Amino acid sequence: MTIADHTQVDVLRQARVDLAAALRAAAVYGYNEGIDNHFSYAVPGRDDLFLLNPYGPDWSELRASDLIAVDGEGAVVDGDGEWEITAFMIHRGVHRARPTARCVFHTHMPYATAVSATEGGFDTTLSQAAMGFHGRVETCAYGGLARAAEEGDRMGAAVGDDTSVVMLENHGVIVIGNDPAEAWSRLYFLERACQVQILAQSTGRPLIAVPDDIVRHTAELTQRDEAGPGKLFEAVKRRLDRESPGYAV
Repeated sequence: MTIADHTQVDVLRQARVDLAAALRAAAVYGYNEGIDNHFSYAVPGRDDLFLLNPYGPDWSELRASDLIAVDGEGAVVDGDGEWEITAFMIHRGVHRARPTARCVFHTHMPYATAVSATEGGFDTTLSQAAMGFHGRVETCAYGGLARAAEEGDRMGAAVGDDTSVVMLENHGVIVIGNDPAEAWSRLYFLERACQVQILAQSTGRPLIAVPDDIVRHTAELTQRDEAGPGKLFEAVKRRLDRESPGYAV
């Protein structure tokens, strides 16, 4: 029995296209690391299945039809590829820990990973982009390669009800959204905010402190922007149509 028996075909099709678009976009923007790192999206209407990029292809060549659907035991119930062990453990751990975390992106983006390896970590008060994450970032200490269920569950335990980002110390990041559009928006602005932080800190000059009330107000306004992620993702898809077509096949 395939997942199409349980979910409207057009809804599942759109989920595949959107996740494939996010993976292609990550390659265009330089957020992936070789054939490693992984994105997942809980199958619409199901809490026990999630779409995942297969292990092996470069993200620049991934298509909607290449994605696999995996259950909580690791069985591939739709698609022909295979998953990588750390991908399955991390994403199962996060999806199980917070069922409302429908879309989960894990990357080793250079600036975000650099920030994850610094004392003090991500400063959500430093720039306007960073303020959008204020109060929604958790930190998880490095525990080695996530090749066991316990490590995936430990990462999942770091995810709270309002968490948008988990900074994995000395490792990378986990970004969470309701769908690929929201997760992509958070991934993009997180890397931009971390880039600004690294550049600002590299000057060696004192950093300007923003008053707490302004930080909180900026965070609230940013987090209430429901249209922004969708508009950004549509713009990204148009760029893909020009520079990396074929992801929707």
